[in-house]
Amino acid sequence: MRVGSEQLGWVGFLFVAGLCGVAAHAQYPEKPITLVTPFAAGGSSDLNARVFTRFLTDYLGQPVLIKLVPGQAGQKGTLEAVQAPPDGYTLLLTDNYRDQLHQHTFRNDAYDTNRDLVPVARVNYGQVAIIVRSDSPYETWAQLEADARARPGEITFSHSGLWVAFFVPGLQIMKNLDLHFRFVPYRGGGPAKAALMANDVDVSMAFPATLAADLEAGRIRLLATAGTVRMDPDVPTFVEIGLPPNTGFIHRIVMAPVGTPEDRLAILQEAFARMQDEPGYRQMMSQLGENTEYLDGDDYELVRRQQARDYEELVRSLLEPQ
Repeated sequence: MRVGSEQLGWVGFLFVAGLCGVAAHAQYPEKPITLVTPFAAGGSSDLNARVFTRFLTDYLGQPVLIKLVPGQAGQKGTLEAVQAPPDGYTLLLTDNYRDQLHQHTFRNDAYDTNRDLVPVARVNYGQVAIIVRSDSPYETWAQLEADARARPGEITFSHSGLWVAFFVPGLQIMKNLDLHFRFVPYRGGGPAKAALMANDVDVSMAFPATLAADLEAGRIRLLATAGTVRMDPDVPTFVEIGLPPNTGFIHRIVMAPVGTPEDRLAILQEAFARMQDEPGYRQMMSQLGENTEYLDGDDYELVRRQQARDYEELVRSLLEPQ
């Protein structure tokens, strides 16, 4: 049977319309998602990301690819994420320091995290530990504190960058306990710990994800840990050595550019929520020494607002003359 040109025209129209309908209703995500991480390789956030992206991929049906963009205390990577199209295909892994503290410590006309980013999920939180090498003369925090008082400014202390996870609790230690260490900056937690292991500095800090193997091998000694509950029965908490209870906590947050469609944010949040019940995910995080204390974006937004107030007060107190 011959088909006339008019019939062909209708067939073509219906075919194109069908394709458009399929495209309009295609399920996000249709391609890999990029997770920008403004951290150096080998730090705790990098290690955490390598675990949760592995499992998140299963629940989204597309790979979640980590893109390390360190530099400028996290501002370089954050700016890249902020400037990305708000389509759900570029996300940012950040933390409470870069998200809420830096607005009080760095001049930044390029972006405002409160205006330009929305939280998808808080993956977990981490509690920092003060560490030395196992061959260090300091076997306890009390010994380190006594030597710091006897030799102010002579003990070297590596940190992960200005106004981030090791620098801030280090300042709080000096401020609250009237001690003076010589800070040595590095580009991230991994390099800061590497400096300690290379015997370039006397003391450092680290989160559980970067400590497990070294503790098991006996290369590292803990002197104190953040929080009010001891992570090790023989190691005092920060509260026990005289610090406020919220000292030394990092919140690891996945964020999206503002304007990302609500339905896509919902898909991402559902994937994160479902991942929490995955035994393999919980096991791998436990092996890192990290928790899985998840909060969805709306719940974490309430935490952010309180952090903004707390950090403004903290910076003011730390910068006041002693």
